[in-house]
Amino acid sequence: MDEESMMNASSEASVQAGPSTEKPEGMSKNAMKRAAKQAKLEAMKPLKRAAEKARRKERAAELSKGYKEGTLSEKDKEIYEKRKKLEKDRKAEKKKFRDKDHEGDDVQGECWNGGVVIDLGFDELMNEQEINSMSSQIGFCYSSNRIAPKPIKSILHTGFSPEKSPQLWTKMIDRNWDRWSRSHWWKEDVGVLHSMLSSDEESKRQDKIGMQIDNIPDQETETEDKSDQDKSSQLQSHLTGPILPPGLTANKHTLIYLSADAEEELETLDESHIYIIGGIVDRNRYKNLCQNKAEKLGIRTARLPIGKFIDNLPTRKVLTVNQVFDILLQYIAQGDWQKAFETVIPQRKFHESRKAKSEYKKNGNEDEVREDDERERSEDRNAVIEEENTINQ
Repeated sequence: MDEESMMNASSEASVQAGPSTEKPEGMSKNAMKRAAKQAKLEAMKPLKRAAEKARRKERAAELSKGYKEGTLSEKDKEIYEKRKKLEKDRKAEKKKFRDKDHEGDDVQGECWNGGVVIDLGFDELMNEQEINSMSSQIGFCYSSNRIAPKPIKSILHTGFSPEKSPQLWTKMIDRNWDRWSRSHWWKEDVGVLHSMLSSDEESKRQDKIGMQIDNIPDQETETEDKSDQDKSSQLQSHLTGPILPPGLTANKHTLIYLSADAEEELETLDESHIYIIGGIVDRNRYKNLCQNKAEKLGIRTARLPIGKFIDNLPTRKVLTVNQVFDILLQYIAQGDWQKAFETVIPQRKFHESRKAKSEYKKNGNEDEVREDDERERSEDRNAVIEEENTINQ
């Protein structure tokens, strides 16, 4: 389906819906035009996705056929072989982890003993679409950690409950998060964690608790019948706050809130630190949100050293939650920031601006840019499928 066909289909849909005869109260003509334009774009999205899917399928078939017949150019051959290698590596990693889970082999030395917090205290600032995206990103973090060569020992999700984050709680209710390994969930906000880690009394209290957290039923194997409770009530029993996750200790671990607006730049990752990632999808609407929250709570902030290692990114380097998490995992595994960034950040983001990307296309590289965009979208969709398969095991 070409662009003209999509526009015609969108116009037909608009005509069928019929024009609005009532002007919403308080809305100007310009605002109405913007709303109509947005509605038209939204109507075209499914058509564009269908066209992209068909184009990707056709392109994959062409590559496969050309590779078998030996008619591919060197560039297309490299693209095909890279895809096949990536697919093979992913399957090998999944098999390796399944075998490891089956043997129950979880050697403490294989984990990175610092911690990561995903601050979910922004529920009311996101719309439904952004909540959907946020729930997927949380799942991607779990999936990445599950197959990482050196996983992070504890991932703590704060501000998560039917009362604190009702939209996200509803979206996550069927995600089986209560069975995720190395994942811990608090209804308490990150400010409570900061107070606990800074308190001498809390250190003594946690010592008295001792192995209490180890007596919590295994989240990955528990099959206790609780048919007399609804699912939401059952899930609330898996909120473990304010008990610190294993390995995280008051007066031994300190918090660092990762923020693109921070003045300090990270040089390395330290196992005595717990790194906080702001759990919000906001399309850059809320400026300095995480920075201001951290400052209000008295939590140290720092930014990833992207600009130091990658020159061709926009000035403001805003990444998704799972991209930040994956960068941390890659740095832990490789000990090299540049390799970590280049592994995680999509190549299309290395263009300095839309103008630069347009110039790049004009210079005969349009197919390469489109291929890169389509490959990322395809990988994102494959990741969703992989995540769903993983968390439902």
